[in-house]
Amino acid sequence: MKEETIYKEIILKDGHVLQMSYDQSAESPREWDNLGTMAIFHSRYNFGDDDKKVSFSSADFPGWEEMKEFITTELKAVICLPIYMYDHSGITINTIGFSCPWDSGQVGFIYVTESQMKDNYGEHYTQEDIERAQEVLIGEVEIMDQYIQGQVFSFRIVKNGVQVGESCCGFYGDDITKNRMMEFIPEELLTEES
Repeated sequence: MKEETIYKEIILKDGHVLQMSYDQSAESPREWDNLGTMAIFHSRYNFGDDDKKVSFSSADFPGWEEMKEFITTELKAVICLPIYMYDHSGITINTIGFSCPWDSGQVGFIYVTESQMKDNYGEHYTQEDIERAQEVLIGEVEIMDQYIQGQVFSFRIVKNGVQVGESCCGFYGDDITKNRMMEFIPEELLTEES
């Protein structure tokens, strides 16, 4: 069995060490039960939702504005956010754009329809629900960005080079408090720094 490359080590109590490694078998976040639909159109990359969820093509529209109009009018999207990609020795995506005009640009949208809103927030969803849903969509893009950048991790706890307890994988992003890895570390091993 091939030894995993350690990304980061965090010192715990009593000689224990948390070893973070890249999760080589990470699942695409678009396989999850997501609120939004991610429609990505790029000639070299295919990381949005599949054709079963996205029933249109970029070839159907002369530009992004026309596509957005279709999504909001025909598909009845309550929220429709642009997705931008920066492609330069690696790729990254977000919903706000990048400052480099040569290596970046819009590649699609993430949206939630009225029907999806009602399914998730009830028949009479509020403006507050819409704002919450928008944050969820931004989060879905951030998680997808971590996935396409390879920022998905596993961990194991070792003492004197020997694994102690179970290992765990599927943590998106390398901040152990944000990615919830911290919740899987026994409290008695945590230090004030970890």
